[in-house]
Amino acid sequence: MTNLDKKLAEAGARLPCVSVIVGVFNQAPFIEQAVRSVANQSYREFDCVIVDDKSTDDSVEQIEKCLRELGDDRFRLIANPDNGGQMATMLSGLDATTGPFVAFIDGDDIWGATFLECHIGVHLNPAGAAAVSSSDMVLIDAKGIVLAGGHVSFRGGDPRRYRARNKIIHLEGEGAETVIFVERGVTNWLWATTSGMVFRRQALEAMRPFDPAQIPICADYYWAHAAHLLGGTVRLERALGSYRVHGGNSWASAQLFGEGSRPGDAPAGMSAQIRSAMIYKFCRAVPELEAIIPRRRLKRSLISLVGWEGAFKLHKDDQAARELLGDWPTPQRKFILKCTQLLPRYLLPRKLRRLKAEEILSNEV
Repeated sequence: MTNLDKKLAEAGARLPCVSVIVGVFNQAPFIEQAVRSVANQSYREFDCVIVDDKSTDDSVEQIEKCLRELGDDRFRLIANPDNGGQMATMLSGLDATTGPFVAFIDGDDIWGATFLECHIGVHLNPAGAAAVSSSDMVLIDAKGIVLAGGHVSFRGGDPRRYRARNKIIHLEGEGAETVIFVERGVTNWLWATTSGMVFRRQALEAMRPFDPAQIPICADYYWAHAAHLLGGTVRLERALGSYRVHGGNSWASAQLFGEGSRPGDAPAGMSAQIRSAMIYKFCRAVPELEAIIPRRRLKRSLISLVGWEGAFKLHKDDQAARELLGDWPTPQRKFILKCTQLLPRYLLPRKLRRLKAEEILSNEV
């Protein structure tokens, strides 16, 4: 029994089930390690669905062999009828499960034994709640050799490295672990990657994309930002799994040189396409969301995400966004935007200098 088990048992409560979704496409050399890392979790309240996205190698054979050896009825394999991409694979898994928490792991990555225990422990911490949690990921190569002790995206997004108008709560967990709650108004990239996140299912369902075909890769970009818009993020400031960099990974195939290098990059225009799909969904989800989240907070979240210039564009071009933004685009704000675009900071009035640049200046919509 874990410490989390003991605490909840004392309160007369039960642990929530985590739905683990393993996405697979042509990852035969690595998939057994991924599945066994799920089976070895110290947190035992989970079910796991492995979704094969029409692999053309022997991934399915490797999965079936592994499941026979495990003999664990919490694991099952389903297959997409066609190759639909990462988002379609995630949604197939989401539809096949019911747990209130959802964790995605790519078929070439590995979790440490305490991954779920640590993430669910933080989600259930009495000091705060969030829609998504993220821990760091060690970088490994195709042979499992460690390349770096942390993921460059996670380290670069550490909210302690930049000044941000948000409430960050520092908690000391077991093993002197630092946990940081980051409010939804912070729009920097805060997360590691798909296999380092755990979501509240309600956030995923509320922001389910209209067209998964628009997001064949980099679906974690969509889900992380979408969930954060609704309920913020909690970061576990240590590595709880391994992210594999190898030639067959559509994202992580670049060489790692050190500080500032990136393991991969999305195809041209993909980030903008995913971002547009998320904003489109968010604006149309407002009628359901405002029963849970005050409308003014939804409006503030949208403006923080797209910036003032983006908000003016949305107000002009998108009826659902116009209904959410209401009378926000005033002539005074248009004047402020022009000033911040044209004048150097030292010539701006003091009140404008105090406003964060990313809150006013344009973002890609």
